[in-house]
Amino acid sequence: MSIESRFNALRERVNIKLYDSRDFVLRFLTRGSVLVALTTLVSLVFYHGYELETQQNAVVGYIVRGSIGYYLIKFLLELLYNFHPIQFLKDRKWEGILMLFLIVDIVIINLTGFELLNEAGLLLKIPGLQESFLIVLQCYVLVIVGLEFGRVGELLPKSKLTPPTLLVLSFLVLIALGTGLLMLPEMTVHGEAGLDVFTALFTSISASCVTGLSLIDISTVLSVKGQFIVLLLMQLGGLNIISFAALFAILRGGFGMRQQNFMSENLGEDLKRSRSLISAIFRLTLIIEGVGALLLGILWRHDFETLGKTIFYSVFHSISAFNNAGFSLFSDSLASPGVQWNVSVHWVIALIIVLGGIGFGTLTDVLRQPWRKQPVLRSWRMLRIGTKLGLVVSAALIVIGGVVFFFLDPGSENVGAHISDSFFQSITARTAGFNTVSIGALATPALLFLIFLMFIGGGSGSTAGGIKTSTFALVFMSAAATIQGKKNINIYKTQIPWELMNRAFAIFLFSVVSILLGIFALTLMEPSMDLLALAFEEVSAFCTVGLSTGITADLTTGSKFILMLSMLVGRVGTLTLAFALSGQRQEVNTFKYPKANIHVG
Repeated sequence: MSIESRFNALRERVNIKLYDSRDFVLRFLTRGSVLVALTTLVSLVFYHGYELETQQNAVVGYIVRGSIGYYLIKFLLELLYNFHPIQFLKDRKWEGILMLFLIVDIVIINLTGFELLNEAGLLLKIPGLQESFLIVLQCYVLVIVGLEFGRVGELLPKSKLTPPTLLVLSFLVLIALGTGLLMLPEMTVHGEAGLDVFTALFTSISASCVTGLSLIDISTVLSVKGQFIVLLLMQLGGLNIISFAALFAILRGGFGMRQQNFMSENLGEDLKRSRSLISAIFRLTLIIEGVGALLLGILWRHDFETLGKTIFYSVFHSISAFNNAGFSLFSDSLASPGVQWNVSVHWVIALIIVLGGIGFGTLTDVLRQPWRKQPVLRSWRMLRIGTKLGLVVSAALIVIGGVVFFFLDPGSENVGAHISDSFFQSITARTAGFNTVSIGALATPALLFLIFLMFIGGGSGSTAGGIKTSTFALVFMSAAATIQGKKNINIYKTQIPWELMNRAFAIFLFSVVSILLGIFALTLMEPSMDLLALAFEEVSAFCTVGLSTGITADLTTGSKFILMLSMLVGRVGTLTLAFALSGQRQEVNTFKYPKANIHVG
């Protein structure tokens, strides 16, 4: 008898012996994992949110170690009770790799007392890591809990909620969690008292909706822990939390056909591309943010006293730029002393902004083409229509915006620096929110032009806001076709369907109306303030840009509520919000009325 036959026979005997207890044990482990996860997360919140005594810190350490032991035992028991253990390991290979690392790490620690990650902490001079490896264990737990969170991704399609509704709810949950965490005492510099409810809520909404408007200077008010919470909110809000749930479901091996169908609706992509696009989104995000942080770290290698601080600043600004969030750890963004004249930093951040703002579908489509193996023109022709349209419009807006801003803003006497600032503002105005010049000092024409760029925004399916470049292009082409007397709108030898045009017009109209209502409400709340400044603030909030003339903190409470609502509506999208509130409705146009003849214009 072969080894494989003997193994199969042994597995069959084991399965028979364990069959009676299988359902009970697996059910118990699943329910227990929820309790363990919640207990661990609550413990970690107390550990990082409050100043605990030595005994309380020790209790948290026991809880963290205990949770790791529980998840390790849970994984091994699930492997033992599975009828197809080899397939189980293939489906959950990432979780298996993590568990194998934990086993090896625990054995090495107990036999030799050597902890590799703890030694890395000593090298990086990260406070607290050299005394113990509790921080490292917490990272382990968060990853494991994240994999358990994959169950949520598997259950999403089973809910009766539509994708637009779930998207809105996911942002509301994220904002609520961020608000609670920012109110903890240790999130502020002095650690005596956290942010008040209103300030924490505003900051949480701004970070979750990747806007960048703030009532406080996060570089001086928030501690490193508070800044890290802002970083997490930007990352979760930029990629949207539903995508994270889908990713963890993929890592657990639970991303089936129903999950693909659900995510195709959420991402606006076809069924075949939904799973591959989810994976591509996180691969591209990790690579671009990682390379961006590395480049910034090299440029800032002599600017900070410790390597740990250099890494944190680099990672923070890379994530903020890629998600078009606009938050900065410098008091006056990139116009602050020390970075204002560092053109290399400006252009690294500008490149990250562009990559994050053109859309994941566009990026994957461009990278999929064999540019080196065939002529560039042929590769260009093979791109999807949406990709070509997005690239052309984005490039045109960057160039035109840079040239126009160069002449509208007097700038500095250094022509090279003025050109760099002009093109940087052209890029960042389309929802990134960083600034290398003082926005409040700009003249009226420059502010009006920035409002125009902010309103357009970035590419569809990206971390950017605004009405999106594709929407702007379709509305513009429709107007041009009407003037020329054309009945159809054609581009790249294809005809744009009227269903798509109607959607573009709806987004354009809803956005204009929402912004005008917001400006009107702000003028009622702030009768003494300049209209242009209020309009700039509203457009910046609704289009999730984050640029400000400096009036955000001076607004009344009612005005700040208006900005918060504008940020949320602008992030989830007016059309998405309308679908979420209206619910699913079947089309009932089974008959046609006679055509109306109405005089327009």
